[in-house]
Amino acid sequence: MNKAIAQGYPRYLVELALLLPVVMMLLIASNHALAAKVPDLYQVSVPIADQSQNAKDGALGRALSEVVVKVTGRKDALALPSVEKALTEAQKYVQSFSYDRDSSLIEPTLELKARFDAGAVNQLLRDNDQAIWDANRPDTLVWIAVEKNRRRTIEKDSPDSDWVNALKFTMSERSLPLTFPLLDFEDETSISAVDVWGLFADRLIQASRRYGSESVLAGRLRQTDSRYNGRLVLLFKGHRADAEITDLSSEELAVAVANLVGTTLSEHYGVKSGISDEHPKLIVENILSTEDYAGVVQYLSDLTVVRDVTVTRISGNRIELELKIDGTVTQLKDFITLGRKLRSSEELTSDLALNYFWQGN
Repeated sequence: MNKAIAQGYPRYLVELALLLPVVMMLLIASNHALAAKVPDLYQVSVPIADQSQNAKDGALGRALSEVVVKVTGRKDALALPSVEKALTEAQKYVQSFSYDRDSSLIEPTLELKARFDAGAVNQLLRDNDQAIWDANRPDTLVWIAVEKNRRRTIEKDSPDSDWVNALKFTMSERSLPLTFPLLDFEDETSISAVDVWGLFADRLIQASRRYGSESVLAGRLRQTDSRYNGRLVLLFKGHRADAEITDLSSEELAVAVANLVGTTLSEHYGVKSGISDEHPKLIVENILSTEDYAGVVQYLSDLTVVRDVTVTRISGNRIELELKIDGTVTQLKDFITLGRKLRSSEELTSDLALNYFWQGN
């Protein structure tokens, strides 16, 4: 007999406790899959004093600047002369706008909600040789050790932490998916606050494997009152990017994290205009209906890195395609991986084509 049942605990509570770790891991997997597709890259809400023309013009400029940073992943894109000019005439790029009041605040604030034309914004950026980063984005897993009152702990997703709340808000504004570790028994046995404080890459990567994220942010921060000092490290696909933190507030620290993550990941996933000399061929299995056929073609056509899709052969449940792409074949593979609709086929190997298994619409 189970010891807990023998001690008088109801069977259903014992079974629930045994199932809880499994349920939590399923939730992680589900959240990770959802987080890879961020919504509304071209829509933002900004506070506005009133509905006058001057206030609207200023608010639309601020809104467009947020969209530019989200789509490029970089704040330095705002310094480009053509982009600076566009911010002063943001109305040209607006698809729709409306006014609303944020009733979640103690004093409801008037907001302007604007949706910008994706094609026009992208063309502005391409004309200025800026890379476009689409809505398929990887999660970044956050391991941060904070020293406060001579005690070091790994930060968890807590509503009581001002800096965690600021980080979640800023990363959401920048459309950068974020995941905090569970810090459960498995995490505690695989990594410690000492490992995180030391920024030991091997231990960080090993502890992160269960979460399935290739982007891992680590940091050691000393908190004195409400100010932070320390170092951040982003580990991504074998590369390492660092940032020093010097006397920052919670909000400033959150912006520093977003800048590090956005700049690093956009350098990998951002796609510049210009047809590549490479014309990759794809073989896709498990095409069982006309809906599957249309789904594959539409899915590939919607990828930012893909300019044109041509079906070259249909044979049974297999189709063969040739693509014209912007960017590189490596970027194409990474975008397909993020989308999760095509699974790389280990059964098929070819030096002439990329082989995938269609997983449905």
